[in-house]
Amino acid sequence: WPHKLANSDRLTDRKSTFFAQASVLPHPAQLPHFLEYLRALPRTNVKRATHCMYAYRAAGVAGQSDGGEGGSGDRLARLLRLTGCEDVVVVVWRWYGGVQLGSDRWKRISEVAREALNSGDF
Repeated sequence: WPHKLANSDRLTDRKSTFFAQASVLPHPAQLPHFLEYLRALPRTNVKRATHCMYAYRAAGVAGQSDGGEGGSGDRLARLLRLTGCEDVVVVVWRWYGGVQLGSDRWKRISEVAREALNSGDF
């Protein structure tokens, strides 16, 4: 992947772990390649994540995916919109730890996503 990649720290809450990555995304058609790139990175272990949620704004197009975590894609898309990010993708990985977090999961998802975006100066 030729563009800068920014990572959050891993955040663990009641046995669930959250991790976010953000990068430049010049065009939505590049999204599948970016996700493949992330899954192939050594030492991130994202292939074993229970959920992969993302949002992007690229070339005037916005999109998102909940990755099995209902409503998370919308929240990530709103974060990109509110922060004014353009030509950016943010991906949040969650490893479910067996304990339901209720509304705290939204806080954790937003927290790591915001950290990755800030880390990359997006």
